[in-house]
Amino acid sequence: MRWLDKYILFSSVFALFTESFTFHYVIDWKLFYIIIFTNLILLATRKKLTIHQNIIYVFIFFIVHGIVFFIWFQNPIKSLIAQLLGIGISSVYYYNFLKHYGVKLAFNMYLKLTLVLAVLAIFMYYFGIHVFIYNRLNGILTEPAHYVAIVLPATYVFFREKEYLKFAVLLVTIFLANSSIGYIGLALIIILPLLKTKYLVKYLWIVGIVLGSSGYYISTQWNKPIDENESNVLVRRLKETKESLNAVYTGKFEEHTNLSSYAFLSNTFITRKVFLEKPLGAGLGSYPHEYDKHYAELKPPPYIVTLKQSKINRTDANSLFLRLVANLGVFAFLFILFFIYRSSKLFKNDQKIIQQSTFFYLVLKLIREGHYFPPEFYFFLLIFLKDFDEDITHS
Repeated sequence: MRWLDKYILFSSVFALFTESFTFHYVIDWKLFYIIIFTNLILLATRKKLTIHQNIIYVFIFFIVHGIVFFIWFQNPIKSLIAQLLGIGISSVYYYNFLKHYGVKLAFNMYLKLTLVLAVLAIFMYYFGIHVFIYNRLNGILTEPAHYVAIVLPATYVFFREKEYLKFAVLLVTIFLANSSIGYIGLALIIILPLLKTKYLVKYLWIVGIVLGSSGYYISTQWNKPIDENESNVLVRRLKETKESLNAVYTGKFEEHTNLSSYAFLSNTFITRKVFLEKPLGAGLGSYPHEYDKHYAELKPPPYIVTLKQSKINRTDANSLFLRLVANLGVFAFLFILFFIYRSSKLFKNDQKIIQQSTFFYLVLKLIREGHYFPPEFYFFLLIFLKDFDEDITHS
């Protein structure tokens, strides 16, 4: 492989981890954008750039749907344009990158970089370098939830390929990240492969022990006083979320509701309002404007208002699922149904380990992160959707 191919391969995969790499010169610059713009030019000079017809169809739908409903609901059209540009550039680049280099080559580079950055994250954690609040590991990413979402596909592959030392390294970092979203991902990694009858019968006792132990531990911690710094994070958030669930319908929150629960529940409240008023959606990129229309109906805890966090996740809804529902209405559920159908097909084929691994990232993305084009999203999404190694053009 020529040095230029090695550079494009390495930089395109490294770009997945660059959300923290920004600098300001006249405007805010992100390393991710610099990498993909540069590499897009390099690819264009060496190979003909193409766009899959399904990407075109989806893009046309976003444009037509967005224009109609942005005009109808009188939201600033520049929000739609910004989302279309971000989605278009990111998806077109990673489609051509994966088509040219193939999934196996690109994903092997991702596995190597993930392992290196995980080891680096452990050293950063113990030396107190770029450590997230409450002493939680986030490596070179901006927060623990983002870190665990990106490393979960590699965690699954190492687990399935029985590379237990590498799996253990990533597992340690996920526990150090202490993110509830990471624990959900690990639970899925353990449970989903067991859904086949032959595995379910063989390993049912393990699942029983894990679930029983987890249930017992949560029950022993449930009645203990809540302390933001010392009590168990998962139990605390489960308990506080349970106590605040009525806020989804009323918009009124308990005084002690923690920030994470408030972020999710307040945006669920807004999404519910938008969906009931606009069941066909308000258009891609409309969420911040729809949020502002309903913000007055929220009654956040006073301390969150004092911290100026009462509009937390106003731009991305805290969850891709919530943002899709607000933006696309009933059409969002069609995308979710296709995601479920595609997932079921992948997990029926034991040879599709790489494609299966991206499922765990996408599930966490639907639950927790609402940004439409973070650096890593289209790399994983396109691998999930298409087997690029079937028509690879690069040896």
